[in-house]
Amino acid sequence: MRQPIGLARPKKAPKRNGSDRKPKAARWLELLDAAAEIFYEKGYDATSLQDIADSVGILKGSIYYYIETKQDLLDQLLREVHAAGMLNFEKFDALEANPLEILRQMVEQHVLYICDNLARTTVYLNELGKLSPEDRKAIVGEHEFRNKFMDVIVQAQDGGLILADLNPKLAAQVLLSSINSVYGWYHPDRGQSAQAVAAHVGLTNLRGLATEAGLKMLSSREASGGNNKANKSRATA
Repeated sequence: MRQPIGLARPKKAPKRNGSDRKPKAARWLELLDAAAEIFYEKGYDATSLQDIADSVGILKGSIYYYIETKQDLLDQLLREVHAAGMLNFEKFDALEANPLEILRQMVEQHVLYICDNLARTTVYLNELGKLSPEDRKAIVGEHEFRNKFMDVIVQAQDGGLILADLNPKLAAQVLLSSINSVYGWYHPDRGQSAQAVAAHVGLTNLRGLATEAGLKMLSSREASGGNNKANKSRATA
């Protein structure tokens, strides 16, 4: 597991006495946040419940009031990351724009989601593939992100904006793989904004899919400074 730049090892918080007890819902959220950060830093396998208890400032035995095993924390994190990512796509269902523009915005939005939630999305992308197909399907469904992209790719092909001879399922999978790779190399302290990364990933991928008409549309948008829409989309997400 790589050591993220600028992420310090969680310090032990002082153990809390009875007067410091939080409502169950608040403590559960605190445990999830702590688990996400430590899974991100150390990896799921190397993280112990004692690590999480120390980070939150409770006794290890108190964690069992909320979970039975460490896997329960991971499963909930995977569900939340997946659900939030899918929720970001809902606004595109009613967006009135050509499908290539919708696809561009979807790509940029998903990249921004990864960059803005780096710890949680890293855990999601690192650990999801280790689950059995049955467990993975039960937690996050089956190819829901890919299918969202595939549906819009088909619409863009029908409109003559994406090459008709491309297999839409494979094109969507390649596109999603490119987006998901961002977590492995993006670092917010290296001088490149998340917005710039999102715009670059979107434009680079769509240029490889677009027809001549689609390329003209992308070039026209780029020349008009259309990347400001990515910033607005991020601000309202």
